Amino acid sequence: MPIKAVVFDLDGTITQPYFDFDAIREEIGLPRDSGPILEAMEHMTAQERERAEQILHDHEDRALAASTLNPGAWETLAALRARGIRVGVLTRNRKQNAQAIADKHDLCFDSVVGREDGPVKPDAFGVRHLCRQFDVQPAETLLVGDYLFDLQCARAAGAIPVLITNHPQAGRFAAEADFRITRLSEVLEIIDEKARCESRQAREEGTHV
Repeated sequence: MPIKAVVFDLDGTITQPYFDFDAIREEIGLPRDSGPILEAMEHMTAQERERAEQILHDHEDRALAASTLNPGAWETLAALRARGIRVGVLTRNRKQNAQAIADKHDLCFDSVVGREDGPVKPDAFGVRHLCRQFDVQPAETLLVGDYLFDLQCARAAGAIPVLITNHPQAGRFAAEADFRITRLSEVLEIIDEKARCESRQAREEGTHV
């Protein structure tokens, strides 16, 4: 199937890595190795959760103010849109922050799914939601991210997981990806190579009719 949509993670994928999640956990009062913050917040009292959300919002606001794009992000997104390929963002961040990133860096997303919209990655909800919006199949969709949850989310939804290996820990879950890239522009190469393979296959099948 040709690729008709590309879904990107936001933090660390479209933008350069910024968050120190161990520091955020520590400020909230969680052990540094206690795992995902959003999931930990589900088990807090209402008062604890309100405080944790404010701390998380403060860190997210600072990340937005300091944000810089990963190399080739603007050009890659523009090239995808020029080809008629839909561009989505799926983030565990807030939707408003994704839109603020787009406004700050002159990016254009066709749709954004944030944590307020439904179950967060690694749940398949976000990919399936975007695919329905774009009227494409998950198998026609790349999901590009920098963390294990992105890859697990893609796999659960039936999309194609692509890992951008732009941080030292990426090797720990590289085996979960169908493709590994070091720069975002390689997404275009994946799309082109898949199109060439499918064209060859179609020709070969035609010779055996």
